[in-house]
Amino acid sequence: MLGESPMSFAELLRAINTVAQTGGSSARCEELGREVYRFADMVGWATGPIDPKGLLLKRLAALQTNLELRYAQTREAAVAALHDSLTDLGRAIARHDDDLDPENEGSDEGEDFG
Repeated sequence: MLGESPMSFAELLRAINTVAQTGGSSARCEELGREVYRFADMVGWATGPIDPKGLLLKRLAALQTNLELRYAQTREAAVAALHDSLTDLGRAIARHDDDLDPENEGSDEGEDFG
């Protein structure tokens, strides 16, 4: 991907789906994993919730299921690493959205840190 512009998020999800459905080289899986982490690094920049209805997390989970099936067929470590990168992205999104949820404000009140 050197010299190419970064993928959009939609392009990334489509590319991961293609790898999960039809396979891909280790280099392609590693490239997609780097893109996933690029997006995970940007989660904190969002000024509002990213996935308030949980639809994106469901989409990531479906991709992970498909990658698990691909891994069961191929035993390729790069497929497993791509799966794990989606886990990290999903956790970052969930944590970000949870931090912005007004119902969670003050949940640490009364705890003694002292």
